[in-house]
Amino acid sequence: MNKSLAIREHEELKGLSQDELRDLKDFALENGTDVEGNYRPVLELKNNRLYAQNYVGIIETRKGTVLEILPKIDFAKDTEETKRIFFTMLRDWRGFKSLAQFNASHINAVRRFNMLEVFVHLFLNNLVLLTQRGLARHYQSEEDNQPYLRGRILFPQHIRENVANRARFYVGYDEFSANRPANRLIHSTIRKLMGSVRQPKNQQLLHQLRIGFSDIPQSEHPKSDWDRHQVDRSIQHYDEVMQWVGLFLFDYGLTTFAGKYVNQTLLFPMWEVFEDFVAASFRRYAQRFSVRKQGPQEPLASIDGKGVFYMKPDISLMSDRMSDRKTEFILDTKWKRINGEGSDPKHGISQADMYQLFAYGKKYGCRQVALIYPKSEQFQEMLRYKFDEELSLSCFPFNVNKPKCSVKKILNDLQNKS
Repeated sequence: MNKSLAIREHEELKGLSQDELRDLKDFALENGTDVEGNYRPVLELKNNRLYAQNYVGIIETRKGTVLEILPKIDFAKDTEETKRIFFTMLRDWRGFKSLAQFNASHINAVRRFNMLEVFVHLFLNNLVLLTQRGLARHYQSEEDNQPYLRGRILFPQHIRENVANRARFYVGYDEFSANRPANRLIHSTIRKLMGSVRQPKNQQLLHQLRIGFSDIPQSEHPKSDWDRHQVDRSIQHYDEVMQWVGLFLFDYGLTTFAGKYVNQTLLFPMWEVFEDFVAASFRRYAQRFSVRKQGPQEPLASIDGKGVFYMKPDISLMSDRMSDRKTEFILDTKWKRINGEGSDPKHGISQADMYQLFAYGKKYGCRQVALIYPKSEQFQEMLRYKFDEELSLSCFPFNVNKPKCSVKKILNDLQNKS
């Protein structure tokens, strides 16, 4: 049976064979930057050792070992608790909207699964619901030389094929068939997952679904079928399932990494997950403010009367008065551990981040701006810096296990210091 290994962000990869480590080193070298060219390695190679970074999820090696990379959350008591918190955060992530339906009961049901099995389980549950509603079908033109008359005779072909056999008819007809691109892609996904899934519940569901799709061929040209398939109003119940199909077959919805040295990757950029979770938490619990994400955008400078170098804050808290809609506070999230207890007055805060928040505050006319970091054992209390008499910056710890309390405390501190 293929094994599963769990590590946390920034920990060394251990328990792998030499062949697997060699593959993962090559994988790390090929995936050292993000799509914008920034240095964001999936795995970091230091002194010939591999370490996890800020991508959380799974990497399946070519030998079938599933490597689980979990977020580093100090106040989670065990691995199950860490996964529960991570999956709760993931529901608000921008990259894959199907995860929004990953509710507390789902999370509780799969808390002991490894992450690959969790995502497969969600896909299979969606697929079961789809089959209960019925597979989409369409009329498909067919031609065949049959022993009975069906549809219409195609005379040129009939004469050519049956000149010596009057017991057959070469006919054309329309068949109401489930053999359409979306269903072929689903069948291919089922077959692909059968080689990776080890959880008995998932294996049972896969086997049942494989039988249900046995009359539909697998996709011979998956990319072509993906380009041709459409989820229109007549098959809206396919929407959720096809997102999972895109993920498992093509990595659509997630950051795409070179797969030459691994079987499968499902990796989530933790800095995005944290930003989206914090923004969603403020939307839920900050009733007095309108929450804007990645905006409002303002030019940092202009040239010939045209704005350039546009700024887009992570989170803006706007006054909720339509007659006076102004930016009250700007918040920037950082999935980074800082030390609020040390003697260094910078506490591990990036100088570039301070410059950025200073520019935000001046441009948007705020009196308060803030950096939000995950709460950790070394950072549990607010830090406060003063730029000048008109602008100050606070650094807040955000407890991802208690988002409501964190939002209330941050708002209270911001408003009391304004």
